[in-house]
Amino acid sequence: MKQSFLLFLTLVGLTIFTPHTAYSLTMSQFMKICESSTKSCEEQPLLNAYVGGALDVIAVLDEESSYLDGLYCLEPSGLFDVKAIIGFMQAHHRDYADKNAMLLVVRYLRENGGCQ
Repeated sequence: MKQSFLLFLTLVGLTIFTPHTAYSLTMSQFMKICESSTKSCEEQPLLNAYVGGALDVIAVLDEESSYLDGLYCLEPSGLFDVKAIIGFMQAHHRDYADKNAMLLVVRYLRENGGCQ
């Protein structure tokens, strides 16, 4: 019994602490998620969470560093419109088919961020 428990703890530890490879979501994959549902792309909870999470990271980087200076100049409250960003991503997906979907979020912010 004690050996089984120790084996269990060892396996759990190895599972938790073993590094896993993470791959970025491509625009092709993003569009497959869009097309796999009866809901519109802008209403997909998974895609809303994906874009919303990206905007959270961008907002933190903007507040805590100068890393993103010049990416956007407008207030985030008006610019960070998840549905508008998803619509922009859909409209430009062919140019980014095999690239990281997050690149279109950045492009949206550059084109609509008011710094030009």
